[in-house]
Amino acid sequence: MHLPTSCVAAGQLARFLPLRFRMKKLALVLAVAGSVVGTALADEDRRDHDWNDDYWHHHHYGYWHGERGYWRYRDHEHEFIRTGPAWSGLRTRLANKGITFNAQYAAEVWGNPIGGQSTGTVYTGLMTLQGNVDLQKLVGWQGASVSTRWYWLSGHDISAKHVGNIFTISNIAGFPTLRSNELWFQQNSLTDRISIRLGQLGADSEFDNSTYSAVFLNGTFGWSPYLYTNIPNGGPQYPMGVPGVRLALTPVNWLTYHGGVFQGNVFAQNVNRHGFRWDLSASNGYFSIHELIFRTNQGARADSLPGEFKIGGWFDTAPDPDASSTQPWNYGLYFIADQMVYRVTQSAPAPVMGNNDKQTTTTPITEKGLGIFTHMGFCPPNSSLINFYIDSGLNYKGLIPTRDNDVLGVAFAYGHVNNNPKNAEENSIPGYEIAIEATYQIELTSWFSLQPDLQYVLHPSGTDIANALVLGARATISF
Repeated sequence: MHLPTSCVAAGQLARFLPLRFRMKKLALVLAVAGSVVGTALADEDRRDHDWNDDYWHHHHYGYWHGERGYWRYRDHEHEFIRTGPAWSGLRTRLANKGITFNAQYAAEVWGNPIGGQSTGTVYTGLMTLQGNVDLQKLVGWQGASVSTRWYWLSGHDISAKHVGNIFTISNIAGFPTLRSNELWFQQNSLTDRISIRLGQLGADSEFDNSTYSAVFLNGTFGWSPYLYTNIPNGGPQYPMGVPGVRLALTPVNWLTYHGGVFQGNVFAQNVNRHGFRWDLSASNGYFSIHELIFRTNQGARADSLPGEFKIGGWFDTAPDPDASSTQPWNYGLYFIADQMVYRVTQSAPAPVMGNNDKQTTTTPITEKGLGIFTHMGFCPPNSSLINFYIDSGLNYKGLIPTRDNDVLGVAFAYGHVNNNPKNAEENSIPGYEIAIEATYQIELTSWFSLQPDLQYVLHPSGTDIANALVLGARATISF
């Protein structure tokens, strides 16, 4: 059984960061935020255009619900992709040839004033570089594309350094280095109903993810603990990528099957430093994961609110050197639900182009409103650190008038730690960890956001470590 890297290091107490260093980091974040707020207030071009609006037939990029980006067709639906600055038209010219790219930097400051193994403050940073090539646009290869994503990690993990918990406080924390996360080729056919992806993959980019939990900063609301605590070194999840293959089938619009096979042991982050320690031998094991995705009330013509439900299972044959059981493999089942429960409708009707090329008006569909989510996972107790896990939460987009793209979120997570932990006096202690998070993502411009965050951890690592209060903020810039 494996704890994530953050938990392995959590037992080592670190000296407090010097106050002068912490103040410099905080001042830097505040200075960047202040300069961008001024830019945001001066940004007057916030025009909105519906997909059927004639504007999109003459402009590749534009604004939609106050966000700058472009449209693409995916999973039989038109999807709006946000982008950063246009760079004097360079992005548009390259996109017309099928080449898109983006860069993003996220900077966090975390403080643990109460509880945990120790109190202190850390800085966590992540630079993300991603490039995509649509080979159909570039060379006429229908349905083919390639993509790559790289990470530059910096700073420290407050869970490892101070809190000592399993549910990692920051979902961008990791071993500081430059590493390749994904490098793959994809072939789609039958109008995207069949898709095969092959290369270096991160399973968490397509499996075990939830739409409404994505806003939260705690890593437990992404690649769940019923996976990363029960697979050697966390499995093929951020920031690790490994060789693998993924198959996606969409026989009807409301149903999709995803299945993948990956290298079993991804190796520790400080061992596989740059993402290229590939080992597909049987002795290193294999990890396989499969999902059925059910969609309800999708598209602009749906009568009710949209939802998405996933049933998944996984199997891992990678040997676990720390397992107390002689069982050389592990497996689990999980369920994920995303459901919108309230939607804000626009008061003004929007023009829509019908099949007969005649323009009509309809009430525009927005993403403003309240959504809820849950994850549930089950694993065998004799081979799992966490054999039962559940989380749930909600987020509200556009709660404050004129702040249509801001998101407020509240969530909790519970995991049963299955190792019967005891304190120094050999007395049994609560074998579970609970995390509660409240966050508010503020989109100041289409390329800059600020996100204050509060988390409270009960029974870190299921032990008698003091309950911890953690305060932090993330600033994200897209280029």
